[in-house]
Amino acid sequence: MKTTFKKICLFGSWLYAAAILGWFALHFVFGDTLWWLALLNVFVPFFFIPIILILPAGILWRRAAFYVCALVPLAILLLLYGNLFLPAWPSRSTPGEPTLTITSFNIWGFSHSQETIQAALTQAPDILALQEQGPEMAALLTEQLSDAYPYHAINIGIYEYGGQVFSRYPFVELDSGHLADSNWRVQILRVEANNRTFILYNVHLQASNVLAFYDGGPGFAAKVAASFGNRQDQARRLVADIATRTEPVIVVGDFNSTDQSDVYKIVSASLTDAHRAVGWGWGHTFPAYAGSWKHLPIIPRQVRLDMVFYSTELEAQSCKVGSAHGESDHLPVTVRLAWQDR
Repeated sequence: MKTTFKKICLFGSWLYAAAILGWFALHFVFGDTLWWLALLNVFVPFFFIPIILILPAGILWRRAAFYVCALVPLAILLLLYGNLFLPAWPSRSTPGEPTLTITSFNIWGFSHSQETIQAALTQAPDILALQEQGPEMAALLTEQLSDAYPYHAINIGIYEYGGQVFSRYPFVELDSGHLADSNWRVQILRVEANNRTFILYNVHLQASNVLAFYDGGPGFAAKVAASFGNRQDQARRLVADIATRTEPVIVVGDFNSTDQSDVYKIVSASLTDAHRAVGWGWGHTFPAYAGSWKHLPIIPRQVRLDMVFYSTELEAQSCKVGSAHGESDHLPVTVRLAWQDR
């Protein structure tokens, strides 16, 4: 019985290692172009949980095969995420150079509580960029934050929920009509901070709400594929607009995409991800709390959707995911930036 159980475990380990290799090859070749692969790519960190079971099996039964089955996916894990668990490199910014702190927070469209506002202000940022707030919350925020943040702008337009930015520094809101799209939101601001000028994009890309797509009817695959394709198109348009700017650029928001997505590849090709640069750990921001769907449990902090990117003139000094979220289903992200040496 013990020998049979050992063989089953070994077979399962080989099968797991082969599955990880197969996924990695498909991910490298096809990215998010296959709808089912795109969904799998959202939950990549969870693929490596079996490693913690296979390694003890190798120690217990003293079989090198178990180590091979664990080391192959472990190598892929380190390739994809290893830098998130290393110490940050020394800063290259000028000592004494003024810094800039920005918090990005999807506050949830139906939020109107003081707890949500306090969660947004936990890090006391210089700039607070919000996504998915409705008119009621926008009015409440404007009333309460105007003294601390004398400069603010809201962009809802024809939509019920939009973006809002509060700043200690003056800015000019730029036209974003050329990027208008019913599936996403974007604000563009030219900010003057510490004798420096930069362009800030506050974005909220289209979501892939698979729970809404899966209504028992046909078309689930097409809806998923369309939502992923729309986000990629939005990311390309965003990057194309950024390429026209001559000032340094900061992009914040809810990308509804993880760092294994094609959207991330598009944006990170020309900008630096603050969490990848100086953050530590997974940095997951969604969902902020546990729940359930059709009696199935939903565990919190499964994916990292909320991000801050910046151009080469800037450098991130810290990147933190907040623990408080109020009514929101997202967690806020706060980044401290400095300018590189002149």
